[in-house]
Amino acid sequence: MSVLNLRKPFYLKDILSGLVVFLVALPLCLGIALASGAPIISGIIAGIVGGIVVGVLSGSHISVAGPAAGLTAVILVQLDQLSGNYAAFLLCIIFAGLLQIGFGLFKLGFFANFIPNNVILGLLAAIGVILIATQLPYLLGINDFSWSAVWSGTFFSNFSSLDKGAALIGLLSLFLILTWDSSPLKKLVLPSALLAVVAAALLNFILMSMGSPLAVQNHNLIQLPNLLEAPRDVLIFPDFSYLAEPLIYTGAITLAVVASLETLLNLEAADKLDPQKRSSPPNRELWAQGTGNIVSGLMGGMPITSVIVRSSVNANSGARSKCSTIIHGIFLLLAVMFFVPLMNMIPLSALAAILILTGFKLTHPKLFKKLYQQGWKQFLPFIITLVAILLTDLLTGILIGLLVSSAFILYGNLNKGVRVYKEKHLHGIVTRIELPSQVTFLNRSALISALEHVHKGERLILDATQSDSIDPDIYQVIQEYQNETAIKRKIDLKLIGFKQHYHELDDAVLDIDISTRDLQQQLTPAQVLNLLKEGNERFVKNERLQRDIYRQIRVTADQGQHPIAAVLGCMDSRAPTEMLFDVGIGDLFSLRIAGNVAGQKVIGSLEFACQAKGSKVVVVLGHTDCGAVTSACQLRLQHKSISDIKEMPYIQYILGPLMHSVQSAYDIMQPRELNRPFIDQVTTLNVHYNIQYIVNHSSVLKEMLERGEIAIVGAIYDVQTGRVNFLE
Repeated sequence: MSVLNLRKPFYLKDILSGLVVFLVALPLCLGIALASGAPIISGIIAGIVGGIVVGVLSGSHISVAGPAAGLTAVILVQLDQLSGNYAAFLLCIIFAGLLQIGFGLFKLGFFANFIPNNVILGLLAAIGVILIATQLPYLLGINDFSWSAVWSGTFFSNFSSLDKGAALIGLLSLFLILTWDSSPLKKLVLPSALLAVVAAALLNFILMSMGSPLAVQNHNLIQLPNLLEAPRDVLIFPDFSYLAEPLIYTGAITLAVVASLETLLNLEAADKLDPQKRSSPPNRELWAQGTGNIVSGLMGGMPITSVIVRSSVNANSGARSKCSTIIHGIFLLLAVMFFVPLMNMIPLSALAAILILTGFKLTHPKLFKKLYQQGWKQFLPFIITLVAILLTDLLTGILIGLLVSSAFILYGNLNKGVRVYKEKHLHGIVTRIELPSQVTFLNRSALISALEHVHKGERLILDATQSDSIDPDIYQVIQEYQNETAIKRKIDLKLIGFKQHYHELDDAVLDIDISTRDLQQQLTPAQVLNLLKEGNERFVKNERLQRDIYRQIRVTADQGQHPIAAVLGCMDSRAPTEMLFDVGIGDLFSLRIAGNVAGQKVIGSLEFACQAKGSKVVVVLGHTDCGAVTSACQLRLQHKSISDIKEMPYIQYILGPLMHSVQSAYDIMQPRELNRPFIDQVTTLNVHYNIQYIVNHSSVLKEMLERGEIAIVGAIYDVQTGRVNFLE
């Protein structure tokens, strides 16, 4: 019983949604057939097949298939090439369906991901222009409209066959749709397109009943044949005598590519509209659409794609499954079988109004403005695609748009991908040219340009450690530079990361970051301090130097360590000393203890670092948000002693030395509660106190300091920014 209760609202919503989609699809199926130059019954057949056949086979829960405005241009061109023979064109639809099944079986559903968005928008805008241009005559009830008359300056000659009633109803339909969609009534289930069609049919019926001269003439009304009375006379079937015609196969390819592209794009958009955010399999959708096109072609219907307008209505109407799509197809079948007389009362100008507004949405001026503001790289492929489609055909226009867009991509890659760094290592300034993951001929220009900017006598590293593949063309450029240019210009060139691609090359040994004895003896305390400041600046900017860590381990293991500085820091996990100063293995002695407090063992370690191992600088490094400092401040504010902390009996060796700085800050600031300024003041005073402690308790370090052999400095590390601020 509970299962029935759960399933009942599920299907009720699908039925309601299917009804709403049917109401939207009916005028669109008729209008798109009209715009495409196809028999008007073919639009209904395509809607029925798209709803029932594709609905059953599709893996999408929301997407609705049927005749699409995006294919009108393709159909118009193909029919023109076939001299208007729709029976021959049906073969194009069948073979396009077979190709789509092949696309799905070979898993080509990813194809749409490689079409640039600006080309797709150009395609849609071109379709919008074509819709507007082809439907204007129907909107105004002009039977003998000619664009050549417009260009030749005899525009008004088109109005000799004007149907005033059709023009009046067409313009009123435009007004009604625009008014309805901009009013609060838009929230109602009744779609504006259906409302316009019903209102147009009623108005024309009234005019005909009154015998008004404004009544729409019969040739400007829908003329659907009665399917039940003479189905053989109504339905058009494929003419297989055209199988040897090459235009059938080129048309099928064009139709398959455009229909598949539109289907995949609309499928992705439909998934985004799905309230349950379910994902639809694109390859299954391709062969489902292909099967639908074969069936539609065999029955005399139009080409089918997934259509976003009906899909969005389906989602917004509360559809839960693809049952709603199937139900909308059943309603279309019932309509064409039993309600043809009613549909034949609809003026063509009302359908034209719907299609003109659809075209305007596709080519809205805001779209042009948006792409223009994004720059020429976005705007030019868009506008060229649009113009190319209008001057040629849809597939040719898309290919031209892709070529233009690809040209921009290629041009942009000519000077990108290769990165040049000027790095100050322990042994001096080095230029490092880093190659991208895929090194192709597109990077040739950028690499040559970078090599030309390396000055005579400089040290240069060509770094391919991040490269997955290197084209032989690029390797030849590097070899010529290494064997000729670098030697002539006395450039110290080292190659790293190339051996995995070209086994005859041995990666160079990089000693630029290893603190050797000779380098240590040459550096002064001021120079070491400057190196630490520069390293921290790189750390803050996320521009840390590339290092051969394995090489550093081997060298320091063989030759011993020769650190340039010793750092007394906190054990806080956010203060990794080597990373903060961007140094390598063997460059620093790092002493870490909570609160960075100095004691006898710390002093002994610092004496060993400076006297025995030659370190030139001692840095006492505090940091913000220090837990030990905060605990000491809390003790003072609570008027407690260290002996009150029973759970950590040895904490006295950390908090004890801190309490001197806490009391000094407390006397100065007189805080009533724990706050950031109080903690920061204690942190700074603690650094100064520990420097004094080291100097006062180590005669060795004091004498070295007085002789200028070492420097002892204080610094605060900001855990939020990563910056180390050295104290004066």
